[in-house]
Amino acid sequence: MLRTLGVPGAVLIGLASMIGTGVFAAWSPAYSLAGSALLISLFIAASIATLNAISNARMAGIFPQSGGGYVYGKNCLGSPAALIAGFSFIIGKTASASAAALVIGAYLAPGHPRIVAVIAVLVVLALNLRGLKLSLVAMGLSVSIVVAIIVSLIFYSQLNDALPVTAGMAPEPTLVSIFAAAGILFVAFAGYARISVIAGEVKRPTFVIPWAIAISLAFVLVLYFLVAIVLLNFPQTLGSPSPLQELATIFEYPEWLIQVGVVLAAGSALFALNIGIGRMIFAMANDGPLPSALAVVSGPRAVPVRAEILTGVVVLVLVTFGGIGLNLAISGLFVLCYYAVVQFSSMTRTGNLLIRWVIPCVGLCVMTLVIGSLVVSVRL
Repeated sequence: MLRTLGVPGAVLIGLASMIGTGVFAAWSPAYSLAGSALLISLFIAASIATLNAISNARMAGIFPQSGGGYVYGKNCLGSPAALIAGFSFIIGKTASASAAALVIGAYLAPGHPRIVAVIAVLVVLALNLRGLKLSLVAMGLSVSIVVAIIVSLIFYSQLNDALPVTAGMAPEPTLVSIFAAAGILFVAFAGYARISVIAGEVKRPTFVIPWAIAISLAFVLVLYFLVAIVLLNFPQTLGSPSPLQELATIFEYPEWLIQVGVVLAAGSALFALNIGIGRMIFAMANDGPLPSALAVVSGPRAVPVRAEILTGVVVLVLVTFGGIGLNLAISGLFVLCYYAVVQFSSMTRTGNLLIRWVIPCVGLCVMTLVIGSLVVSVRL
């Protein structure tokens, strides 16, 4: 594959993957578990994301190839770990992609969300098949517009903070439910993994990938905490599958702007997710675990067409039979398993005490608690 992405392009991939489904849809299912402790769950999710990002950036610098955790697992732990990472990524991100498509349908056509979701998947597939570089311009514009809409909604809410608050029906949080909610919210931060998965298309990966991960994650951390604080000030919004639209209704903020934001954000996330899934399938097919026919690339931009088409088909199946909350929970569970392989891989590389042992061990302990809590709290 051609190495065409610099820091701006790689950051856009990360932002487009994170500022999407999570900011528009993860709040309500997480709130149904954590209740008033939602910020604690968000802090736990952010902590896991930060610890994983450090190890992920480190490993991407050591192994600057497409495949991410699959490559790290194979080189550091052996084929079984590589398979766990690869299939966990594919399953988790496919579930997340289907959730992104369903979010578009839920906001635009509540009565027929699956039909709109199918159309969204087909449009994104067509864009992906045109090539990565062609779509980065649209991705950059969409991320900028979405951030502007969300920031303006936050600012607008501060000008109308005297509006009445209706108490939402929130459960009493427990330690297990707080960690389970963190697992759902973690999906919102997991986009930076796509940066390392497409490392084969990044220029100077040992420099670009760590910086792109750090910049995109730091930006999203600040944005998500601001959104969570505003939503908690109006808990009645968190009983809806579309909390930001409910917030817009309360403040008489133009709802069509929120719909534009959803289409652009979830659409960009769907686009970036499909890129990551397709590249992971390509890496595994090129290496042996998946059929070699999926490793074929075509066109001047060397797009793995068959892998992208397979990704689109699987996402369409999940869109047809799945739901937003369940898909987010499944995504969180499997993506955490993927990052467990990354952390174990990092422990095999030489380095100082903090980088080699403390960060991976703390990350693995917290992820274990979150995975266990998700399994207990969410009926998968």
